[in-house]
Amino acid sequence: MKPALLALLCLGLPAAADDTAWPPLTREAKPWTRWWWLGSGVDTSNLTKQLEAFSKAGIGGVEICPIYGAKGFESRDLSFLSEPWTNAYAHTAKEAERLDMGVDLTTGTGWPFGGPWVKEEDASASVDSVIAKAEGGQPFSLKLPKGRVEVLSAWPAQGDPMDLMSMVKDGALAWTPPAGSWRIHGLISRHAIQKVKRSAPGGAGCVLDPYSTKAIDAYLKPFSEALDRPNVPEPRAHFHDSFEYYGAEWTDDFFTRFQQLRGYDLRTQLQAFHGEGESDTIARVRADYRETMSDLHREYLARWHDWAKARGSLTRNQAHGSPGNLLDHYAVADIPETEIFRHVDEAQIPMLQFASSAAHVTGKRLASAETFTWLGEHFQVTPQQLKEAADFVWLGGVNHIFFHGIPYSPEDAAWPGWLFYASTNMGPNGGLWRDLPAFTRYLGRCQTMLQSGKPDSEVLVYFPMADLWHDGSKGLPLFTVHNQEKWLHTSAFYREAMALWNHGIPCDFVSDLQLNDAKAADQRIQMGGNSYKALVVPELRYLPVATAKHLLDLAAQGAPVIFRGGVPTEVPGLNKVQEGREELAKLFKEHPVAADTGLPAEIRGESMAEHDLRFVRRRHEDGWSYFIVNRSDKSIDEKINFATPMKSAVLFDPMRGASGVVATDGGVRLVLAAGESRILRTYRDKTASGTPWLSNDAGSPAVALNGTWKVSFLDGGPELPPAYETSTLASWTEREGASYQNFSGTALYRLEFDWQGKSPALLSLGHLCETAKIRLNGKNAGTAWISEPVRVEPKQGNNVLEVEVTNLAANRIADLDRRKVPWKAFHEINFVNVDYKPFDASVWKPLPSGLLGPVTLTPLR
Repeated sequence: MKPALLALLCLGLPAAADDTAWPPLTREAKPWTRWWWLGSGVDTSNLTKQLEAFSKAGIGGVEICPIYGAKGFESRDLSFLSEPWTNAYAHTAKEAERLDMGVDLTTGTGWPFGGPWVKEEDASASVDSVIAKAEGGQPFSLKLPKGRVEVLSAWPAQGDPMDLMSMVKDGALAWTPPAGSWRIHGLISRHAIQKVKRSAPGGAGCVLDPYSTKAIDAYLKPFSEALDRPNVPEPRAHFHDSFEYYGAEWTDDFFTRFQQLRGYDLRTQLQAFHGEGESDTIARVRADYRETMSDLHREYLARWHDWAKARGSLTRNQAHGSPGNLLDHYAVADIPETEIFRHVDEAQIPMLQFASSAAHVTGKRLASAETFTWLGEHFQVTPQQLKEAADFVWLGGVNHIFFHGIPYSPEDAAWPGWLFYASTNMGPNGGLWRDLPAFTRYLGRCQTMLQSGKPDSEVLVYFPMADLWHDGSKGLPLFTVHNQEKWLHTSAFYREAMALWNHGIPCDFVSDLQLNDAKAADQRIQMGGNSYKALVVPELRYLPVATAKHLLDLAAQGAPVIFRGGVPTEVPGLNKVQEGREELAKLFKEHPVAADTGLPAEIRGESMAEHDLRFVRRRHEDGWSYFIVNRSDKSIDEKINFATPMKSAVLFDPMRGASGVVATDGGVRLVLAAGESRILRTYRDKTASGTPWLSNDAGSPAVALNGTWKVSFLDGGPELPPAYETSTLASWTEREGASYQNFSGTALYRLEFDWQGKSPALLSLGHLCETAKIRLNGKNAGTAWISEPVRVEPKQGNNVLEVEVTNLAANRIADLDRRKVPWKAFHEINFVNVDYKPFDASVWKPLPSGLLGPVTLTPLR
């Protein structure tokens, strides 16, 4: 308890609010993890032990994802949705509730949706094109692709097409055409084209048709039956992974739905669909096909969401990878979810913003992210990489992180236990576990802020989906995280979003459908409980008439609507295209808009962007909060003027847990090392209460701590190396003997030193591989998840510094492979490296490990 607060309580006076106090962590503010149940080979004892360990480590919840099993343990497998499986799930849910944790559930096993109960007619379907030539008067035969003939017709040079469906027998067309040259066009569908990927026992089967509400209704029935068993709690949320319904380009009632949604029969435009005729017509027909598939997938997701909602659960959906408007598909779920894969690059920020924008404009509190997927090679991902990745997804608007992830592993499975191939293992056997609570505290503190207040984006950017659909290419393109440089980075929309990002102006994206809910008031656009100062329409070619009406109506009510590159002249799609063009031209003639005008003067970019400080800003009734991270490669010490008004402010260090009131005259001083982060809470009118911020300004030069370090090994394997003493800090792998080079675990470094300087001082561990618990004179001085200096109070004279350093698990794994220990024993894909080749660590050189220094103390002013 802080001294001022304690004094008030002792006097019997009411305690004033302490604005420097950290809010309590909720289960949703803590990080969650995907929890792979290999073979669903779980038991109640291990489930409880692992959940208790998760809770102790600071994890707020789990998402259960059953997958393939471990070899040699098949007798433990539980069939998905069976009564034993449901009992195990119910035990998990009840134990999680006891521990104040949450549970989400993948609506299936592996990915995507599918299973043994999916009938062929409900399974995903491909569509093959038939294109051929025939001459009149000559018998013509054509072997057709396997599948069901959806349409087959012959097109003369002039005149109406001829239906050939009745000419098909035994999978072939036999026909003698009338006089003239004929073009034959057809579509052949084929169901059951994909099996569930990485399925668990009881979950193998066909992948579901992602465009059919009938199919999803049938698919969900076994889940209802399983969850309706006595004493089975509902999950907090059901989860749908990224769109990986490979080759799914058809659904059985497509022609009917197409005509309902697009206003004409696609069968009358087969030539254009197959790329024959005028390029504009081809592009429009193909765009209509794509938009229809987008609409159907949205209906599919909505049916899944409504089912979960009726049962009292939320939904989380990864929309990326779908062939449709990602904003609309993300927005169906209660918690839109994005992901990062391998790379952390600011060029990906707009991709992340699709999920968070969908949450913001529809008034949803959370946007989640699958985090750390293939961030690096197994057992080599560093704590610094993990922090950078977490900071990065937050900058993209996420406020609910999911580790990817932790595999369930029973106690009797020899190290490294049961594993999942495409992850950064954040669990007890992954090498990062011992000091993980320091990281989860950091994540929880940051997400407490990121989940408070309201998002404070100033600009809406219209997403011109029609331009993407109208590129004229064949097929059904998928808009994935992995190909964003092709479909996203080349667009004017992307350039607009990045320009706002680089100028420190927060923005959200909005779709045609979402604009239906936009209102204008007080020269603002109101959406999802948020207020935007301008709406920017990037340079585009196609604009639906309905969208144009919405935009012009907002402008007429005083909301700033800015068209880049002039107003568009084209409407999307084929149906009544000329009428649409004329109506669009009339709208802009009657309601002229200024093109390429600047943003309203009241929109001021945050000046910290000039210093490579990136941020998230949230709005509160009495001020704002900022999450700020130094994304540059150099330290920053600057007074920053903020774009929002403030009378006072409190600065928080989420890694160390420090906080204090800071001066605001002439700006707020921010001192950040490369990669370091802060939270700033500002108050518009009041004076913040609490202790002042303690800056770590050096009072004199750093002093190297020299002497004899005593190094002993506490925990790890394959065996504990011998203790040693050294006066020169270096990686323990540089010592002679395989026991040092192969060791992964924790070593204690102990140094006695004489201190005649001032106190407090700043302790720097220098180069640390990788994490450490620090004690000075027997007192805890914190945990270093990354090697950031810590504030300590050395005493005059003799002091004892103890540092428990834990390295990565890579060296121990390499030893297993060099000794050919058969630890990789999993069904299906077994275990692969980051390039999806068989994993082999035997050639790895030992990674630097331990305390490398130099260790210094810097007296503070």
